[in-house]
Amino acid sequence: MNRRKFLSSTIRLFKFLSAAVAVPLIGKVEALASVEKSGRNRSREMLISEIYVSRNGTPQQNVQKVVEMMGGIQQFVGPKDIVIIKPNAQWWNQGRTNLAAIKGFIDLVLDIPGFEGEVIIAENHHFMDDRLPDSERDNIRGWTHFSEINGEIDGVNHNLNTLIELYQKQGCKNVTKCHWRDGGPKPAWAWGNAQNGGIVKGPWEGDGYVWTDIDYVFSPFFGLRKYKVKMTYPVFTSNYSGITIDFKNGPYLRDGKGGGRYLSDRKIRFINFAVLNTHGSDTGITSAIKNYMGVMDLSCGKPGLKPLGYRNVHSCGGVLFRYAKAGPIAYFMKTIRKADLNIVTAEWVGYGSRTQISLAKRVKTILASKDPVALDYYSAKNIILPLGGPNAKYHDPDVPWSPVRKFLDLAAMTLYGCGVMEGIEPKVYVFDFASD
Repeated sequence: MNRRKFLSSTIRLFKFLSAAVAVPLIGKVEALASVEKSGRNRSREMLISEIYVSRNGTPQQNVQKVVEMMGGIQQFVGPKDIVIIKPNAQWWNQGRTNLAAIKGFIDLVLDIPGFEGEVIIAENHHFMDDRLPDSERDNIRGWTHFSEINGEIDGVNHNLNTLIELYQKQGCKNVTKCHWRDGGPKPAWAWGNAQNGGIVKGPWEGDGYVWTDIDYVFSPFFGLRKYKVKMTYPVFTSNYSGITIDFKNGPYLRDGKGGGRYLSDRKIRFINFAVLNTHGSDTGITSAIKNYMGVMDLSCGKPGLKPLGYRNVHSCGGVLFRYAKAGPIAYFMKTIRKADLNIVTAEWVGYGSRTQISLAKRVKTILASKDPVALDYYSAKNIILPLGGPNAKYHDPDVPWSPVRKFLDLAAMTLYGCGVMEGIEPKVYVFDFASD
C-alpha cells in the first residue's frame, strides 16, 4: 500500500469510528467535568420538558396560540423589557424564519398593557457586501431578499427590513433592528466574509464582540485531540433608546466619559426565533440549537486569524467530528445566555434544501419550548423526518449514528449531563385549528 492509499484508509477509519461510537466513549467535554455528577443525578430523575405545537392556522394565529398555551406573553416579557428577537436571516425562502410568525409575536409584545420597552430584531449572518458603505454592508441576504415563499404578511410579500418598516410607519418607533458583525479578521478563503466589526472588553468600550475567558474544550479519542472554543457575545446599542445591550450581563447606560452603569430596572428577554430545515451530515437539521450560531463570533479562532490555539464554534471538531459544534453552542447557553423562549417556525420546511422551494413542503406549524434540545428532537422526529427526501438519513434522532442524534446527544450532555434519549421526557401539547 502506498502512502496516499494508507492516509486515505486511515481517514476513512477515523470517520467510521466517529460515526459508529457514542459520544461519551470517543471523548469528553472537559469544561463540564465539575457538573457531570449533578447532571447524571438529574438524568435519573428525568428532566420534564414541555413542547407546545399549533398547526393549520395562519403563522400569526399559530404563534399566538402557542404563547397562549404557555400562559400568555406576560410569562416571558415585562412592561419595561428589552426584547431581542433572533431570527435566521442567513437564507431566504424556507431557510429564513417565517416573517408573519415574527409579526404575530411582536404584536403580542406591543399589546402588553403599559408596555414601554422595545423590540430589537438582531442577527449575525456572518456575511457582508464590501461594495456597500460600512454601515450597510451587513444589510443583505434575509434582510433584503424578497422570497418566493415564507415572507407573506397579510397578503403582501416582505423581507425583514420591510417588516420593521411596517411598525415604524404605524408609529411603533420602539421596533428596530441591529446587525451583529464578527469582530476580528478572517482569511480571504474563510466561510462567511463578515469581519472586523470590533472586539471589546465590555460595553464601556463601545459596540462589538466580547471574547471572554470562558473556554469550552471538546476532547475526542480519549483526550488525544482537543478543540478549544472561546465563548463570545455581542455588545450593541439600541437605535431607539440609546441603551447599550451587553448580551451576557444586561442593559448598560454609557456616561460619555468611558464608563457607565448597568440598569437594574431593565431586563433583556432573548427570544430564539428559529426555522426548521435540513442541514446535512454535520447537524442533521437547523433549528433552535443551531440558530445560536448567529449570535456567536465566527472570527474568534481558526479559521479566524486569532487567537492562536482556538477554533470558532463552526469548526469545532474539524472534519472528523462535525457534530461537535453542538458542544460550544450548548455551553454558550450555560455560561452566557439561554433563550427565555425558543420558537421554531415550520410554516415551510426544507427537507432537501434551505432555498430550493421544490425541496420544501408547507407544514403550517409553529412549535415552542423553553428546552431547545427536546424541541429539536421533537421537530426532527415528527416534522421533518416524515417528509422523506434526499436527506432523510440525516433527520432520524432515534438512530444513534445519525447526524442529528449525535448533535443532540452532545448538546444534551453539555446542558444536562445526559444523552438526549437518557433523561429528557417531553410533554407535548398540540392545538390544531383544522379540528377546532
